[in-house]
Amino acid sequence: MILPQLSKKAAVEALIFASKTGIEARKISRILEMKLGQVMILVDELEQEYLNSSDRGVILKNVNGRFRFYTKAQLEEYVKQVSQRPLADITGSQLEVLAIVSIRGPATRSDIELVRGRACQTQLMELTKMGLLRKRRSKLPGRPFMYRVTQRFYDTFQLSDLGEIIEGLEIPEKASEEDEASAVSAIEHEPVSKESGGTDQGSAGEGEQQNGQNPVAGD
Repeated sequence: MILPQLSKKAAVEALIFASKTGIEARKISRILEMKLGQVMILVDELEQEYLNSSDRGVILKNVNGRFRFYTKAQLEEYVKQVSQRPLADITGSQLEVLAIVSIRGPATRSDIELVRGRACQTQLMELTKMGLLRKRRSKLPGRPFMYRVTQRFYDTFQLSDLGEIIEGLEIPEKASEEDEASAVSAIEHEPVSKESGGTDQGSAGEGEQQNGQNPVAGD
């Protein structure tokens, strides 16, 4: 492909900017008919240019394999006046459930409660409403829901390494399939009492990420 006047770096930048949910390097390579290595060199250059420039209000990040522009944290106070976020502030217990699902997922409610040592039905419902988790019926006895994190989870927390969210959280070794099946049949169908205090009952409808960097595209 011949790019009149504009450079290949400009074309890479435009594709990233135009993508609503981020774009993979392989897709950029395919669209621009460039080698993947060449694309990665240009992306790395763009990342450094945006990161080191005080004249840029956004940064370029690789989140879950997709490149996307995010507003800089220092500009959060200004950006939030023109960008309404549908997510409520994430509570500590919700973050704990997200961490477990991100590592153990797909996981049933029973799997998560075995790790936490207490109920998580409320958190699972809220996180699903926020779009951070998705669920589907499993083929395990009783067909319980299996939960896993969504792309929005990665976009919200801007994670390229799950270690950033699970640091300090002890996750036991994953049980065998037989253990998981017996745990489901023994626990999944028992009523689970709600946690006391009600502090985890958030509503979806305000603010988003706690780290202050918001996606530029796809709002």
